[in-house]
Amino acid sequence: MSDPNYTNTKKRRYQYEPDGTDQSPHKLKALSTNNQQQPTLEEQTIVDKPSYSKIAKQVADHYNTRPQFGIEKRQESTIFHLRAFNNWIKSVLIGRHTDRNDKVLDMGCGKGGDLRKWQKVNIRELVGMDIAQVSVEQAQDRYEKMRNPGFKARFYSQDCYGRPLTDTIQPKDYKANIVSLQFCMHYAFETEVKVRQMLQNVSNHLEIGGRFVGTIPDCYWMVKKLRSLKGDQLEWSNSVYKVRFEQKSKYPVFGHKYWFTLKDALDDCPEYLVHFPTFIKLAREYGMELLYRTPSHQYYMETISTPQLNNLKGQNYRNLLFRMNVIDEMGRGPSPDEWEVTGLYLAFAFKKVRHWSSSEPSSL
Repeated sequence: MSDPNYTNTKKRRYQYEPDGTDQSPHKLKALSTNNQQQPTLEEQTIVDKPSYSKIAKQVADHYNTRPQFGIEKRQESTIFHLRAFNNWIKSVLIGRHTDRNDKVLDMGCGKGGDLRKWQKVNIRELVGMDIAQVSVEQAQDRYEKMRNPGFKARFYSQDCYGRPLTDTIQPKDYKANIVSLQFCMHYAFETEVKVRQMLQNVSNHLEIGGRFVGTIPDCYWMVKKLRSLKGDQLEWSNSVYKVRFEQKSKYPVFGHKYWFTLKDALDDCPEYLVHFPTFIKLAREYGMELLYRTPSHQYYMETISTPQLNNLKGQNYRNLLFRMNVIDEMGRGPSPDEWEVTGLYLAFAFKKVRHWSSSEPSSL
């Protein structure tokens, strides 16, 4: 059966699907109120010698130089509730697909912001990887300072889209039950080669039946917004973010670059649209089938309004909105401008259903 959202990649064009699930911040508040020996625990961070493309180095340098703020400083941020909402989405995604004693590969672990999410779902082991060496060191430090984390962890610095993980990861045949890429996979869509290397790394280190989960910008939302701009206008913004494209006459499947600014987080950083129909086709080549792709606002609504999802595995995700400060004690949630930014993203999940072979013909 053909995918209704798929456009022939030779045409290099996007199609759209209506969302219709956008909820305003006041509705958000109203709803929420109503056989090889594994390394030891003490193993130090393993740092790979960087070998990056120009853009990859630019991204790595950006995150390496970004200061790390404490809890009090983060609470003062203009995007505090936005960050809390995105963390809530990740918590739901992780909770929905992770089982007790799972092994996890986080291909974009950053400074270790998801460590406590993995702790909450009682994983057995975490391997964290990131292109930014300083972030990896901070993740290692954060892990070492955790009280009784309940799982082993080790961290590596590597460009996960530019080289095989076997260049760095130990053991080389490491297999995880969950592979996670949170708010980072879109950088791979600079080129088809990078996307294929990313998917090869995911599939090679994911068990049959395992899940590949992540969060990325929603290409349908972004391109629809770009095409709605008048004349030669190429950017839009509000008080907390700005998106700037370089052109809108061509819509390539790979390398469709834009520049993203998010207050207190990103400063005019290059990113790439993820053409999702192509993502599905390529993932299938590497033995993975799509379970769902759901825009963030819809993911939120489905989770809190569906009893079997809201109370999954003993976790009440509606209550978690308060515990994670998406909604504060005064009933305040994301501002309208923050809420607009949360709508840029979607959550996805794939399941590995078979092994793949490099001799298989390409689907593109």
